[in-house]
Amino acid sequence: MANSFMRQVHDALMPQGEAWTPAPGGKYDRLLDGFADNAQAVLDDLKSLAYIRNPRKNPLAMLSDLEREYGITPDDRIPESDRREDLAIARYNARPDSLVRALQKTLDKTGFGVNGYGLVATLNGTPAANPWYIIDENFVLVAHEFPSVYAAGTGVAYAGERGGYYLVNADRFNSRPAYPGAGTGMQAQEFPSKSCAGYYEGYAGPENEYTSPIPPEFWPYVFFVGGAVTRNEDGSIASVATITVPLERRQELHKHILRLKPLHSWAAMCVTYV
Repeated sequence: MANSFMRQVHDALMPQGEAWTPAPGGKYDRLLDGFADNAQAVLDDLKSLAYIRNPRKNPLAMLSDLEREYGITPDDRIPESDRREDLAIARYNARPDSLVRALQKTLDKTGFGVNGYGLVATLNGTPAANPWYIIDENFVLVAHEFPSVYAAGTGVAYAGERGGYYLVNADRFNSRPAYPGAGTGMQAQEFPSKSCAGYYEGYAGPENEYTSPIPPEFWPYVFFVGGAVTRNEDGSIASVATITVPLERRQELHKHILRLKPLHSWAAMCVTYV
């Protein structure tokens, strides 16, 4: 790095004169290069610190650290330009409609939106609606005809479920003992130990669920991901249609949304999985 900035600084600080001018390639010249290399490395690091929180100029080696700080899972498979743009949305808390546009673009590109399952990202605009009526109060009733595995009488059949759920963070599970049913008749006689208090068969991991925020000032931080939206006369959201997505793509959908949404926002998912 004979022509580095710090080598020029060192040369400028040296006394002037032929006696102080090192022979090119000599030991003294290489020694000064070594001093300059060390100082230049420190200078470059200090310069990079000026952009450590700038999504578009952050050093690539530090980009993943800044992504984690804003709740984005680093993914080297995504082009660097897209990663920086997604990070800028979270970093600068860009206009909410920018978030929706970016998310809708991702949903469309990955087959969840237009020409796919039909998912639409919708802001809880002005006036903001109470999401409780859409997520916690509404129920989706489902009936399946035989021979569907979801028909009545099967182990996976269900009559109804909550209208949706909130996606806030990556999946988190509680751990608690899994207690079997005590059984009756011959089953209780054959397995008497299973009727004992305290008996359990391993641990279950129920997923954490979030309930709708009660204070109205928090409602605008909720955005909806689902189907067609119906509105009240004042323009607020009245309902969001539920969209069915294959169960094996659930984690992929979550990943796309968590990668883009700001930390303080909640995604109200009007989605079922089969």
